[in-house]
Amino acid sequence: MPNYTTIFQVLGQYARAFTQLDNLAERNLSFSSGGETFRSLDKLREEFVDVLNDAPAERDRLDAVGLLADAARVARGWGALLQQSLDAWIRDALASELDAEGASRAELLRELQRAMLADAESVAANAVSLGAISADAANVGDAACYASKQTVDAAESLVDDERILNQRIAIECVRDNPRHRVSVGQEEFRIRPEIGGPVSTRVIPVTYGAVTDARNVVTDSAFEDETADVLDHWDVISGGSVFSRDTVTKLFGGGSLKIAGNGATAGELQQDLAERDPPLESGRFWALGAWVYVGSCSAGDVKLDLLIDGAASALTLTVDGSTPTGQWLHLGGLQYLPRGSFPNKVKVRIRCSATFNGAVYLDGVSLAPATEVPHAGLRLAIFEGATAPQAAPVADRFTLDSTSDEAGAFQVFARARLGIALPSSGTPTISDTLAE
Repeated sequence: MPNYTTIFQVLGQYARAFTQLDNLAERNLSFSSGGETFRSLDKLREEFVDVLNDAPAERDRLDAVGLLADAARVARGWGALLQQSLDAWIRDALASELDAEGASRAELLRELQRAMLADAESVAANAVSLGAISADAANVGDAACYASKQTVDAAESLVDDERILNQRIAIECVRDNPRHRVSVGQEEFRIRPEIGGPVSTRVIPVTYGAVTDARNVVTDSAFEDETADVLDHWDVISGGSVFSRDTVTKLFGGGSLKIAGNGATAGELQQDLAERDPPLESGRFWALGAWVYVGSCSAGDVKLDLLIDGAASALTLTVDGSTPTGQWLHLGGLQYLPRGSFPNKVKVRIRCSATFNGAVYLDGVSLAPATEVPHAGLRLAIFEGATAPQAAPVADRFTLDSTSDEAGAFQVFARARLGIALPSSGTPTISDTLAE
């Protein structure tokens, strides 16, 4: 077993050193202790500006502010050198503790996570959250955007991603069909956290007929093809009488899937994804979504989910009596496809309960890999709507706020300096006092 006391004593010293440099260079701090007052470089600059403004001769001495700014830049440079020292310790000492000499930095950090989880070691947790995604009122398109704060640990358990920071994330359309000749349903968006670099993503398109798309593994998500009143790309498992293609209430192409329940017949429709090329990638998050229109629903429900190795996915999109009627709405979310699952045993499933009484229409059923934004601690997906987004003159835009209580000193350090989240708990085995 690795010597966690030794490991975290050293990591704690690095955490303290980085905090000291950050406080000196970045933060506006002033406090007194032992008869002395500490002022950060930013605080000293502020105080110079406050007093050197009464006369030209005083204002000439604002060069002192520039000198303090240069000092802050030097302190930031010390931080970069300290990061090099930390990386060298990871490659040498940590590798030795983990019996993983020769592994890359990323591999060593993953091994530390795995070892801690296996040995029931943990640090204090950061409580994190994501706010609701807000679409700009000026948006032209009606694409639907979803994000998740969930990730998986080394044991494949779903956990909150404690890499989340306090920041606002903007998701903005940068390439569209009229101006950049991007195919409708393939528009490009830029995900821009306040902290860290931007990440590009594209809209998940609706598919028509037998034409497949790398961004949506569902074939004929618009329910275009049927032969003798039977959908060509969907298999009826039970209750075929409740399913039909409707050409009046539709959002994409020439039709939609109508589910008409009589309160006595359960129905199930599936699409097997075994033949997708390339096969579905396991060990990552996937986005599942559909547009729904409720004509009526007096009882029961309609559900859309995945079958993964024969088991129902945790994510289930449900239409029932509480769903608004008479309008197209998008339902969606993110689902983790476990590393140990077989991509050739994943199916999309649409079903209604035997008690379902009403008429529900589905269109644009889509399943695609979610976009990872690891340095922001989230995964995100944008689904095609009936009206395409635009990049100019005013770009379609979504915003999302993320928050962290920053409660764990080691966790904050790991996020900022290691780029990972360590196994955490409410009763940590490793004390934050080593890093404070």
